[in-house]
Amino acid sequence: MLSEESLDTIFRKARSHNGWLDHNISDEKIHQIYELMKFGATSANTCPARITFVKSQGLKKNSSHI
Repeated sequence: MLSEESLDTIFRKARSHNGWLDHNISDEKIHQIYELMKFGATSANTCPARITFVKSQGLKKNSSHI
């Protein structure tokens, strides 16, 4: 059984992030995030998550291209 804190973190208080960070994230960290999230829940054995990692300042400024 998961603790109440774990249930909050995973289900009750989890939210999608929709914004840019003001610092760079390493490629290693991006790979770690992907390796963790690929084990998440699926729909009919697919991976419906769509994640875009944008590192270019130019693309961040013109986010309508994403």
